[in-house]
Amino acid sequence: MAGVFILDVLTKFWVVQSIPFGSYYLDDPERTPIIVFSRFWIVHVGNKGAAWGLGAQYDVRPFLVFLALAVLALVWRWRKPLLRELALGQWAFGLFVGGTLGNVRDRVFGDHVIDFIDVHLPYYRFPAFNVADSCICVGVFLYLFMSYRDDRLRREAIASHAGEDFPPRS
Repeated sequence: MAGVFILDVLTKFWVVQSIPFGSYYLDDPERTPIIVFSRFWIVHVGNKGAAWGLGAQYDVRPFLVFLALAVLALVWRWRKPLLRELALGQWAFGLFVGGTLGNVRDRVFGDHVIDFIDVHLPYYRFPAFNVADSCICVGVFLYLFMSYRDDRLRREAIASHAGEDFPPRS
């Protein structure tokens, strides 16, 4: 959790110090992004809204900070059922909490979240994101993966204890 938070803060600090704000397109020589590969750029943009800039035209920062802290409180409250006792569950928990705190920090101490990872897919430019966003997504994915796996194993154990055959695998 602390490692994710620190990595997020350090990468955003580096972007702020190294790349002019608004570096997103190649048409302005004063604000040129770093092109790592043709499909992977380092840019410097801000997101005042939620995911993909939803609500950016309004001042939604207080709501998003409240929402993030409420979700963190719920996750903390239900951390044992969220498989925190398993090694992979601890990774999921740490990634989610560290990433969420990284973005909350941006919203509390600035007027936007700093995004800088820019991925160009064929025929689509994915919205810029940051380390915190990546960690939140990976943490949620790990949790969902473990939930599905544990649910399947639980159903198989219940069926075997009831003297039934294992349910068919899908």
